[in-house]
Amino acid sequence: MTLPTLEGAKRDVATPILEVQGLTVEFGTRLGALRVVEDVSFTVAAGETVGLVGESGSGKSVSSLAVMGLISPRAGRVQADVLRFDGRDLLALDAKEQRAMRGSEMAMIFQEPMTSLNPVFTVGNQIEEAVRVHQRCSRKQARARAVEMLDRVGIADAHRRAKDYPHAFSGGMRQRAMIAMALINEPRLLIADEPTTALDVTIQAQILDLLRTLQRENGMSVVFVTHDLGVIAEIADKVVVMYAGQVVEHTGVEEIFGSPRHPYTEGLLSSMPQLARPGAPLVVIPGQVPNPDAWPVGCRFSPRCVYSEPQCDAAPVAITTVGESQTRCVRVSELTLPGSHWVALEEEAPAVPAAPVGKGSAAAPDALLDVTDLSKAFPIRSGLLRGVVGEVRAVDGVSFSIGKGETLGLVGESGSGKSTVARLVLRLVEPTAGCVMLDGAEVTALDAAGLRAVRSQMQIVFQDPYSSLDPRATIADTVGEPLEVHRGLRGGDRDAAVAELLERVGLSAELVRRYPHEFSGGQRQRIAIARALALEPSLLVLDEPVSSLDVSTQSQVINLLMELQAHFGLSYLFIAHDLSVVRHIADRIAVMYLGRIVEQGKSEEVYLRPTHPYTAALLSAIPVPSPQIGRRRERMVLEGDVPSPLDPPAGCRFHPRCAFAMDICAVRDPEPYVTETGTVVACHLHTEGPMLSGRPVTVLESKVGKQ
Repeated sequence: MTLPTLEGAKRDVATPILEVQGLTVEFGTRLGALRVVEDVSFTVAAGETVGLVGESGSGKSVSSLAVMGLISPRAGRVQADVLRFDGRDLLALDAKEQRAMRGSEMAMIFQEPMTSLNPVFTVGNQIEEAVRVHQRCSRKQARARAVEMLDRVGIADAHRRAKDYPHAFSGGMRQRAMIAMALINEPRLLIADEPTTALDVTIQAQILDLLRTLQRENGMSVVFVTHDLGVIAEIADKVVVMYAGQVVEHTGVEEIFGSPRHPYTEGLLSSMPQLARPGAPLVVIPGQVPNPDAWPVGCRFSPRCVYSEPQCDAAPVAITTVGESQTRCVRVSELTLPGSHWVALEEEAPAVPAAPVGKGSAAAPDALLDVTDLSKAFPIRSGLLRGVVGEVRAVDGVSFSIGKGETLGLVGESGSGKSTVARLVLRLVEPTAGCVMLDGAEVTALDAAGLRAVRSQMQIVFQDPYSSLDPRATIADTVGEPLEVHRGLRGGDRDAAVAELLERVGLSAELVRRYPHEFSGGQRQRIAIARALALEPSLLVLDEPVSSLDVSTQSQVINLLMELQAHFGLSYLFIAHDLSVVRHIADRIAVMYLGRIVEQGKSEEVYLRPTHPYTAALLSAIPVPSPQIGRRRERMVLEGDVPSPLDPPAGCRFHPRCAFAMDICAVRDPEPYVTETGTVVACHLHTEGPMLSGRPVTVLESKVGKQ
């Protein structure tokens, strides 16, 4: 599928639809006014997409809320030299005029649609409300318009689904519903605040394509807020890079990736896993974004900048124009910074020893963990007596192994069963069938006492460290609890062990008396890792440990995990939906879809030469940090969501979404097949499909192997 372009949209660059100059936002605190955004300036032309990028705490979202007039005067103060939309002064509008403009001429999509949608009203009712507030029409007309818009954003059976409540929608469907609500009145400006951050890469690709299509059809302008520069490369025309409340670089998307002018921009580009050699440490930006009450006097990035000199700290730095770019760096005239050079899929894969061709499975030598035919069926109960009326097969016959000191990456979309597998391996959920062996011990056969003893050898790190850490317990209590329960350590001995663990994961021992809310997201994840390491386990299960982190923080955590593995000889089951991250840390990759593993093999082999259409689609959905390559490549964009495990498709479970499906795919489930390179794949293309030169057709390689 070729990405749509904006050639059909008419642009008038001379007359921006949005003008922001000298934007400043202050919030009232107990210590007085706290300035969180300062001197932010940019413009948006008609039909143009401007990317607003930076780490958490850089001021992106606050700037967007200020433009939308969503900062209450009681909470904060918004000032600007110029803040105009279509020639109108936004700061001069009263509350009624702002409400009339929001939703009709300017609209906003938020990061988490589940918290943005009202759970007690149907999706259709909430979209209808957006119509009736801004247009004079009957309830029937508004309902028809809502259904039409849901259909337009790709919600199947829109008339029926409009009657559903938000909890009945998947994450991707909820985001589509939010887009429908934002665009139903055909606004001229859309502000999208991290609209794809929490989504799978396949759903992200769908949402980006949808936004591009709607933008082209409506001639709409977009401000796209994100920390993912790969997304920016594919969707933006201009880029505004923010750091510590200020704009540090403002230029075209080609210039950002080809010749960045600010060291912070270079740092963001360099820390992307797509640009790193597999197995090598990722580039990281040391430290973190300072709090607004501790901004440096001079350049705010100076404490983290590898190019910093004394002159950088002398005085506040003004933004200057250099060529086509604006940048806030005193050394801009003397620095030559490298840009993005994306070659990840153009490399040749390392030679892999040939394997016997035929039926079989992929097993790790000297296995620490051996999982065989693992299954989990959750009963569905209904009626007054809560009788069982069906079952959901969340995991259905999964087998894999992990060697000592090895990392297995388990990837797939939400709903594929990855997290359930993690909990089954640890017996946090009891399996319906199958066997889990850990270093010779059959975990699935242990009684409570035996399981308690073996649990010290296997630990888990969850996706969201804030929800997995007790907010009422200090770090000393949180990390020290397993030491008390399993090792009997108390008092000073426990605290000394906790301090050593914190230092091992890169945190100061002085932080042991603090609470989780006093740490950043990356620091909280380090604390969760320290707790998991407390009992010196041999296996760590990492359930999406970096998916909610900024790219720079993500790199720090991945490097930490690789260092810990090398030091302790740990084995990892690393669960994620982003193959570019998994490729960097994993020795082997297993791809899951709707409860089953569809492909499993060596990391580089799976990444560079996928043999299952689903793997190829996951790879194709990864944003490419190169505007030239990303916008001209042909992508395999999956339609729809993962089907419900309550009623999985017959035959191959992927065939309803597969571009290469054959008649047999709807009838018979494919058997595992071992390719010449040792990859195990469950796909009829390799047993029933056309053959070329004595081997399966290479259509998947041509689709994603050389982009």
